[in-house]
Amino acid sequence: MKKKTIFRVIASALCSVLFCCCFASCADNKQNGSGTDKEITVVAGEYLYQNGVSGYTVVLPNESNYYEDLAANELTMTLEKATGSLISVVKDSQLKTKNRVISLGHTELWDEQVGLVLSSDDIIDSGYYIKTVGNNIFISCPDYTSSSGVLYGVYDLLEDAIDYEFYAKDEIQFTKKKTIPLYNYSGYIVNPSFQLRNLVHAEMRDDTLTCMRYRLSYPSATYGFINWGHGQASRYVKPSAPCTCGLDGCGGTFYQHHPDWFSADRRQLCYTGGPELEKAAAEKFIEYFKQYPDATYFMFGQEDVVSHCECDRCKQAMVDYAGNQGGLQVAMTNNVIEIANAWLEKNQPGRKVKYIIYAYYGTRKAPIKKTETGEIVPYSDEVKPHDDLYIFYTPIEMNYAFQIDSDINADVYSDMCDWSAITDGRMLMYLYDVNFHAYFVNFNNFTTAKGMYETCKKLGISCISSQSADSYVSCFREMRSYVEAGLLWDLNLSYNDLVKKFMNAYYKDAAPYLYEYYEIMRDRFAYYQNLVNPKAGTIYGEIQTSTLWPNSVIIKIEEQFDLALQSIQKYKETDPTLYDMLTKRIMKERLQPIYLKLTLHASYYSAEEYAELKATFKYYVNLFMLTEIKEGHDFGNLLD
Repeated sequence: MKKKTIFRVIASALCSVLFCCCFASCADNKQNGSGTDKEITVVAGEYLYQNGVSGYTVVLPNESNYYEDLAANELTMTLEKATGSLISVVKDSQLKTKNRVISLGHTELWDEQVGLVLSSDDIIDSGYYIKTVGNNIFISCPDYTSSSGVLYGVYDLLEDAIDYEFYAKDEIQFTKKKTIPLYNYSGYIVNPSFQLRNLVHAEMRDDTLTCMRYRLSYPSATYGFINWGHGQASRYVKPSAPCTCGLDGCGGTFYQHHPDWFSADRRQLCYTGGPELEKAAAEKFIEYFKQYPDATYFMFGQEDVVSHCECDRCKQAMVDYAGNQGGLQVAMTNNVIEIANAWLEKNQPGRKVKYIIYAYYGTRKAPIKKTETGEIVPYSDEVKPHDDLYIFYTPIEMNYAFQIDSDINADVYSDMCDWSAITDGRMLMYLYDVNFHAYFVNFNNFTTAKGMYETCKKLGISCISSQSADSYVSCFREMRSYVEAGLLWDLNLSYNDLVKKFMNAYYKDAAPYLYEYYEIMRDRFAYYQNLVNPKAGTIYGEIQTSTLWPNSVIIKIEEQFDLALQSIQKYKETDPTLYDMLTKRIMKERLQPIYLKLTLHASYYSAEEYAELKATFKYYVNLFMLTEIKEGHDFGNLLD
């Protein structure tokens, strides 16, 4: 964890450090970050701002990209809010001075004064290098990366300069200052714990800036992810799409001309469909390469059904070379990649893309065998994953109340280790942080999230993607986003420390009572999932029960919310805006006990009391634009 400079000024107890990063001394030798503490000194007699005035200019490359432009805007606009003075931004060709410059990205001044060629062997995508030279600050990352690292370097610079912290889009904190020293960054690399960090939440999908301020990406074309999700038989080779094979009889649909390319129910591809099927899939990849010339990640995901092709050809191939359905998928995709890469080499030389397939329903098990010495190896050469192929391990059956390597998740962990062994860690991990049958009950991964991330890290997994609901939900969504994003950036942090830090900033005076509510929930889950229903920790587990949430517990929870609202009463007259904001934040979390009263404990309330509860529930559900009670289901008569 990076140490704070001794010159830091804390304006209030609510101002605290930004997500901490993994630092290591680089001293221009481009060593990888490893979590080493880094003491930051200042340059004597030099200031970014002095008495509210700055002599600095921000410079960008002439052909700056989206991340670099955003980095410059975030830096200058935030510093203006803190100091009252705006720093100008120019491109290389417009720079009139080589002193007192903040250089973002690979600028001409970088080449002149730093002169390093940064390598992606040392700095992973979204990592960065920072160095002070004279009275200039340089933040850059290797060419051919997204340059998101430049943006994240700016957030760290803002943390050092003004104690900047992004908790949520409606809670951004920093210290107002008139004088800010120039920090002496000795030249070191900052790498996150995971190269790619996706929180697949509706809130991230709909708010790109919030996503980036959490140092996250959302799996969409905006971030270079193409066809994220399912699509083998719906985007690449669709049964009802016009056949393009060019062979005799071509002219109808793919299915009409090649029924043996698909499973019997037409929902999945037949992985032994042969060279013409592989060519058709590769041609679709090539279309996407042309359409998205800057994208890196192209997904070839199986469809979201449990069925797979069970033709005699597939059965024999599993015996001959594939081992299982996972092996059939890998073998076919290897061949598709060879065709697609040949086109890239000829038409877009130097471009590198990464192909992604699921290890999911029916394909979760790796195609492996064990040698006489117990070594795990591919079942055959045909199923050794291509060097450009990444496995998106998606154990939808996993129990999130327990760690991945626990006995209850033994099969999940075993398969995960098998895939890691034959991919050299070229894996992505698909996790969940919601129960799809209970959107108004908190999902219990509070005590396991960090350990799951650590297991992924141990196995060399470079990307974690965690899915929530496709619609807006309550249940500590803002807190979960802050905490999970922080851990994905730096696994050295503590889950519970981040929870406390967030609550102090977000709920302010009411924080102790929201934290007590959080602790009551954790205690109930610990009892229920260890002693009553261990399977309740799955994404479809039964967690909306009176056994887990008896009326006595609901009363205890409601007492905390009453105290939370009492704690902010003083603002009703002195600061009505703050009072209204905190009331809404508290009531958003109170929706869980209200919902449980309405659905589990209606008999405890009179008709008038029940109607009042229902009216309160309806008001806040509409206020927060919550549309589903569980996946695919609206509120029914709860909003009547």
